[in-house]
Amino acid sequence: MGAPQDRFSVQLEENGLVSVRWEPRIVLRNSDGEQLTAQLRSALPGLRVHLLMFLNGMESLSQDSLAYFARRAPLSAVALVAPSVLDQALIELYLEVYRPPYPVGYFQDGASARAWLGLQPILGPTALRS
Repeated sequence: MGAPQDRFSVQLEENGLVSVRWEPRIVLRNSDGEQLTAQLRSALPGLRVHLLMFLNGMESLSQDSLAYFARRAPLSAVALVAPSVLDQALIELYLEVYRPPYPVGYFQDGASARAWLGLQPILGPTALRS
């Protein structure tokens, strides 16, 4: 899967897990959620995915992009990998405000995140939402 303007890279792993690595210190824009979702739907039409997301020191997040991920992205579980304790506080706020309909976990390393995702149930197929 390619990445628009190299803002992120997406990799489909052998076990059906999808990993996303954002460019270091990026500011997450409103359109990023839409672009990532379009790639997921193109590669895995009608399926919800377990997403391993490496935040890579993300500097800022738009509220619209957070709402998009919580309500429109075809996700069944998300593991967020970020090394900072401040990232964990932001993730907790995201969960409280947007209440995504899938489990979200915070991890400081990819191995722990992958192990946790392996224990999460796969949700049913997606309905097209725009």
